[in-house]
Amino acid sequence: MAGPSKSPNRFPSVSVVVPKMEMPLKQPPTPSQPKGTVPKAAAPPQTQAIPPHNHPSAVATAPPNGMATPISAPQVAPQPGNMSAPADTPISETALRDSEMQLVSSLAKLQKLETSIHQLRDLLPDRLLDPLLPILNPRVLKERALPKSPQALLQQLSQTARAGVAEVNDLGATWRGDEMKPVWDRVQGNIRENGGQLLQPTGMWERDYNVLLEELEAEEKERREQQAREEEEAERSRIQTMEGGWKAVVDAFVQRRTPGVKALVSQERTAVEVVLVKAGMAFSVRPADGSDGSGVPDWEVESKSKSQPAVTKLESAVADCLNACPRRWDLAYLLDLISSYSDIKQRPCVKCGQVMDQSARLPTIRQPQQTQSDGQTNTAWEAYHPNCI
Repeated sequence: MAGPSKSPNRFPSVSVVVPKMEMPLKQPPTPSQPKGTVPKAAAPPQTQAIPPHNHPSAVATAPPNGMATPISAPQVAPQPGNMSAPADTPISETALRDSEMQLVSSLAKLQKLETSIHQLRDLLPDRLLDPLLPILNPRVLKERALPKSPQALLQQLSQTARAGVAEVNDLGATWRGDEMKPVWDRVQGNIRENGGQLLQPTGMWERDYNVLLEELEAEEKERREQQAREEEEAERSRIQTMEGGWKAVVDAFVQRRTPGVKALVSQERTAVEVVLVKAGMAFSVRPADGSDGSGVPDWEVESKSKSQPAVTKLESAVADCLNACPRRWDLAYLLDLISSYSDIKQRPCVKCGQVMDQSARLPTIRQPQQTQSDGQTNTAWEAYHPNCI
């Protein structure tokens, strides 16, 4: 009967320390020890190191009796205030998604970096000396013409050399760039956690992490869109059941007393008149055409001077941006957006830092930026020129 086959070790081996259990012996009381006194316990049991049979150091270090040298475990002092093992802290689903996204993103960057390194392997001598191939092998490369002159050959060699140097510089810049710094920090952290050991790769990538990253980003986008739809439905229901209706929204906006902004309810029709004093503009916000009055209507913004012949380009550009707002059903959101144009003639663009661009246009584009303050979410509006987006 054939014995068991010896397979090569696939995992690293470590020595296992097994404590030798010994029962303390009862000692008769000494003459100096009165009866009823508890005798001292025997010395603590020594530990016996049993190396695995496949470890190379098992034969070299074990004594003839098969017992390894006892290794005493270091004593850990108890920490004050932490006498019991802490309970596992539950990890939120958002934290798990973020961690997975960061991990896959790091692997995708490393995969891309390795591809760049492999592309540099044929730089020397193949690609760098490629202009010389028609001269060295004229029979093999019949379809390629010889350089017309030594100057033309020098120009081709210089061009390939500059392209190769640019590839090396790009690789170095990517390696030391800010985008790769979190990846290297994560790698160094894993090495420290593993006691200086680094997991050995299998020699090939098992997944295309760029494709996996795109799939995760698509799933995250779909999740956010679904969350936005649910929040919109909840907000629409809240607005529809609000006491006082849209006029209560206008009253709440007026009570904020935004500097340079005046708002009042029109007496002639269902509309809100908003005046931007510093900007010298006025707008009328009314339900859009086609609203039947049921549910939450979409609101439309128009310049109050629309019926007049002189409508400035600035007012038209601002009105177009307001009507392109994705939350036209949210009157409070729309009024807050209108008020962000009160200092349009003084606020610089976030990207270029200028009030006017090269075409003498003001930053008419607004993009929301969510901020957290005292547990509440606030919206700050960032200004951009149309050509800075």
